[in-house]
Amino acid sequence: MNRSRSSLRFGVVSVGMAIAVLLGAVVIGPASADPLSDKKAEAAQIGAQLAQLQDRQHDLNGQFEQANYELHQAQEKVIAAKALAAQTAAEADKRREDLRHYAVAAYQSGNDSPEFDALITNDASTGVQKRSYLQSISGSRQDLVDALNAARQKAEEDGVRLKAAEDVSTAKAAEIEQLKKAADDAANQQAAINTKVQGELKVLVDAENARIAAAAAAARAAAANAASGGRASAAPNPNPGRIRSEVSGAIAAGRTKLGAEYVWAAEGPDVFDCSGFVRWSFLQVGISLPHYSGAMYQSTIRISESQLQPGDLVFWGVGGSQHVAIYIGGNQILHTAHGVAITSMNGWWTYGPVMTFGRIP
Repeated sequence: MNRSRSSLRFGVVSVGMAIAVLLGAVVIGPASADPLSDKKAEAAQIGAQLAQLQDRQHDLNGQFEQANYELHQAQEKVIAAKALAAQTAAEADKRREDLRHYAVAAYQSGNDSPEFDALITNDASTGVQKRSYLQSISGSRQDLVDALNAARQKAEEDGVRLKAAEDVSTAKAAEIEQLKKAADDAANQQAAINTKVQGELKVLVDAENARIAAAAAAARAAAANAASGGRASAAPNPNPGRIRSEVSGAIAAGRTKLGAEYVWAAEGPDVFDCSGFVRWSFLQVGISLPHYSGAMYQSTIRISESQLQPGDLVFWGVGGSQHVAIYIGGNQILHTAHGVAITSMNGWWTYGPVMTFGRIP
């Protein structure tokens, strides 16, 4: 999932506008001749608002996980660039020291010209021997000068590379802060609406939320069926491979964290984001997965929904970029969106994108 900075800024502004609009929307209207109808209409409006806010939060969570994954990659490049720069600096220091020793040795020998050395010695071979010994230690003077210049040039290139890596890292960190603010705004708006909704209205809103979720799940199923040409059980990979025996252990490990809090960028042992939770669960049985759902998607074998077995991964978003969960059988998933929980595979994300599925090779 690649999103430009302009789209990110638009997303932040959109959430801000939504907050103003939605806060104003949760106001009890004037009494009418049919109070029950009014309540139902209000519940429908509030239910839609809450569903949209929840979907916005899930979307932002996915964006954050991608940005955080890319930030770690950028930071690794910074570390590598610094290490390379330090290595180049050490090489330059060595080349300068080689030249210094050469100059001292040449001075002590009288001259670094064998012809001149021969003239000022009793034995014509002495000067040549001195120069030969000097070359065996340090190479020719021009070789040392060339080596130092090459090291200096490489140091300049290292500096440019390091600056570029640091710029990317800084930009990703700023993007993450924007995403955090947008997600906090959406969460605060949802909390404000829930505070206003009490009593009979809350019962109606809960019923409306369930209706919206069911309708959205049916729409996603229809879209998936249409995309496969009406072959809902079509298998994109007829031979997805043997299921790893360790996955039962990963599921068991994940279950021990039921109720653990969702925290941005966390990967355990007590708080998690979505890919951090899946990563932690599989690490307990020696399987290492990257800490980003999109990267997990790339590392798994594509399977169809009909091929799902416990331990397979379920993805949402283009290229698995927005969310990932562990399938545990019976149309249920183990994952964290607002905290580690077991939910139905369908309906937990009201307006979520069509699911895709992967198996760990």
